[in-house]
Amino acid sequence: MNQYSSKALVTQEAQPVVTAAPQPSGPTTAQMLQTVLSGAITADKVDTAKSLMEMIEREEARSAEKAFAQAFNALQSETPNIQAIRPVPGNDGSIRYRFAPYEDIMRQVQPLLQRHGFTVTFSTRFEEGRIVKSCTLQHVSGHKRTNEFAVRIGKGPPGSTESQGDGAASTYAKRFALCDALNIVIDHDVDARAEGGTVTEEQAEELARRVAETNSNREAFLKFAGAKSFKEIAATKYAILDGFLRKKENPKV
Repeated sequence: MNQYSSKALVTQEAQPVVTAAPQPSGPTTAQMLQTVLSGAITADKVDTAKSLMEMIEREEARSAEKAFAQAFNALQSETPNIQAIRPVPGNDGSIRYRFAPYEDIMRQVQPLLQRHGFTVTFSTRFEEGRIVKSCTLQHVSGHKRTNEFAVRIGKGPPGSTESQGDGAASTYAKRFALCDALNIVIDHDVDARAEGGTVTEEQAEELARRVAETNSNREAFLKFAGAKSFKEIAATKYAILDGFLRKKENPKV
């Protein structure tokens, strides 16, 4: 065998082996339905057709759910941690904490959502002084999943109007509903300016309310936070405490 025929042999052996997909051993549900519907329609055929159609719907739903899970797994492998870089000033002008705005989060995840066949939509409702945002993550297969996040309507940032406060609560809920839906991790940059700040009054009240609603131990929570009261909680610990409470509020997420 000369050198040219030897190379040809190596090239042939390197080719992947393509195997035919296994064929179903019997007729598919759709084929059975077509057989039932052929010829004269009787009461028995109608009942059988109804059962077969329900079976087809279940099969399609399982297939869509499987496609969703596979695409979501691929999406998770590419989703980066989001940096919290937007500063929030206190009444004295100092930086209380930093956060990642909804627009910044979407700017980074939107290309990934499109690549893996996902869209996100939001809806809003009001419950007992709270704004509840629902984030629905839907795949091109048709399967979808919804996550909710509720925020008490407070006074908003320092110096804001009531309308601005309502908008801030709505945006806050929307942001965290999205983070829950996509399992997004927010990285908070701790620097000298933010190190000594405490949470805002609205955040302190929110944490206290959520601790009560989740039946968490108040004293243990404050000890974990390293503070004697909710108003004394360091702003840099808010994200960790918020994540802890979110897990208790949505244990399946």
